[in-house]
Amino acid sequence: MLKSPSISPNLRTCKVVFQPSGRFGVVAPGMSLLEVARQLGEPLVSVCGGQGSCGKCLVLVEEGVFVKHDIHSTAAHLSPPDEEERRLLVQQGASAAARLACRAQILGDVLITVPAGSQAQPQVVRKALAQQVCQVDPAIQLVRFTLEKPQEGNGSPHERALSAIREVLGQVGAFDAVALQGLPEALREGDGVLTTTIWNHSHVIRVQPGHQTRALGLAVDIGSTTLAAYLCDLENGDLLATTAATNPQVTYGDDIMSRISYVAEQPQGLQRLHEVVIGAINALAQQGVAKIGATLEDIVEVVLVGNSVMHHLLLNLDPSPLGRLPFLPAVCDSVEVPASNLGLTFNPGAMAYVLPLVAGFVGADAVGVLLAEAPHLQDEVTLLIDVGTNGEIILGNRSRLLCTSAATGPALEGAQITHGMRAAIGAIERVRIDPMTLDPRFRVIGQEVWSDALAPEVIRARGICGSGIIEAVAELFAAGIITSSGRFDLALNHHRLTRVSGKPAFVLADSAQSATGKAIVLTQGDVRAVQLAKAALYTGARYLMQDYGVESVSRIVLAGAFGTQIDVKRAMMIGMIPHCDLGRVVSVGNAAGAGACMALLNRGQRQEASRLARWIEHVPISLKADFQERFVDALAFPRSGDVFPYLLEGCREED
Repeated sequence: MLKSPSISPNLRTCKVVFQPSGRFGVVAPGMSLLEVARQLGEPLVSVCGGQGSCGKCLVLVEEGVFVKHDIHSTAAHLSPPDEEERRLLVQQGASAAARLACRAQILGDVLITVPAGSQAQPQVVRKALAQQVCQVDPAIQLVRFTLEKPQEGNGSPHERALSAIREVLGQVGAFDAVALQGLPEALREGDGVLTTTIWNHSHVIRVQPGHQTRALGLAVDIGSTTLAAYLCDLENGDLLATTAATNPQVTYGDDIMSRISYVAEQPQGLQRLHEVVIGAINALAQQGVAKIGATLEDIVEVVLVGNSVMHHLLLNLDPSPLGRLPFLPAVCDSVEVPASNLGLTFNPGAMAYVLPLVAGFVGADAVGVLLAEAPHLQDEVTLLIDVGTNGEIILGNRSRLLCTSAATGPALEGAQITHGMRAAIGAIERVRIDPMTLDPRFRVIGQEVWSDALAPEVIRARGICGSGIIEAVAELFAAGIITSSGRFDLALNHHRLTRVSGKPAFVLADSAQSATGKAIVLTQGDVRAVQLAKAALYTGARYLMQDYGVESVSRIVLAGAFGTQIDVKRAMMIGMIPHCDLGRVVSVGNAAGAGACMALLNRGQRQEASRLARWIEHVPISLKADFQERFVDALAFPRSGDVFPYLLEGCREED
């Protein structure tokens, strides 16, 4: 924990101004600059979630009297940097005016400049949904009928409405309170003609006057980094609108373990992480209904999936037990609750259904992938990998299914990388290195041309995202700049080879190609972070193959937003996934979201989800006796046999 600074008892408030955004506010002394940025809505990069370990939230303290803002700003109005902060600042090559926002605590008025590299940019969210064939049989039914004017002895409107519904659906329990309260007015407005919305053949959740046809459902995939929402027509199964956004929880930590730590260390941490994700889901739903001219009240059901930690934070359940052995979730079964109980602002009677977890870190999103890809209905042995900060791996066919999770960490999302960033405009996403000259070229998000091509409007590189990191490492390896151990070949003499904090690095973009004016490099530590992530996925896959009794697989399916962007040849070159015929390696987009849609549109898929979650065998690979040995072996880049030349030739032909 960071040490609290000494604060004058006479100082009650401090004014903080952020530039170039101009956001400002008056806050209590003792808060960190990162906490103030969150409070004021200043988009500040925070990879480690404020733990003071990543060095990404670098800001500049301006000195002097600023009449416009009526403040005197000085570095002395912040707590002095401790040894760890000084080390991180040196590592970042920061100027004397620089501080880390998570470590600098406010003692007085300050004006802070947030440099371009520390400004969190809107992420380019790629949550495409593959088309799935699914019979429409939702938990929601619309029942329309006419009630004759009441006569003495023929029962109350409530009794007669239930009788009319039961003629169509059979036994229906009762009206929800809100639906019952709306019954008299609906009868008057509709002159006896009513449309009732029934959930799961059990109770009436909505009453509308006249013959209505609109019943909307929302399927939501809660990823650690991104959220995706799919608005569907529950009567015909049409996908009406898709919305996506960055998960706002990333402000409190890029990976799931840092969010568990935030909950454990902050008194209101759980409530805060719950509220921000619920708020984001409400916002996505609002965007979706606005696209089709509907309202939030038209949404009568929502189905949600997410990894185990996202699942717990959604339900406001403490995820701390997931952070320690034996990694037990608070609940594994599917959950059905009124949507309003979670804070979702849909129809007052709307219901929320959350798919079950399997075990540990194999969550409801993995169950969604199972529904969408259905390996349990196929003969060929398929390897499914949902790539993210927590990789979920499934192997098998109709005879048997195995699963595990791999702690890939946030490196593949651009975190824990010297110039890493999320997939936003200006992020390097494609890299090629000439094997003869060793000169690199790259392409950034937002621009179709490569860096060595002439373009009328050049978008300069701001950093490098996950897909670019994979390609950069693969290209460095293919060009012989790094060895199979992952170390830079120090015998090479090339102007792109340099040192950062005394350690080898390679310049991907020079200062003229960079939006920050500083060269963008890939360091020895960055290569190591990729090795750790790819070794985790590969080791997990190989354990499942061993337990299943196969040396190879018929097909590899990469799921998730990041999985869609991976260059599969280069992923195989660095040993991220097992060798397989490249024609049998496919990316399927957001399979977890597709599975959520299937469960939304077909109640039978919910029963199938529960069956699969209990049938699939969970393999806790970290508890294997030889895990550490095999993980270390998987750190190396493979260069044996004919696999590497075959892949390299394919890559060069493609280029």
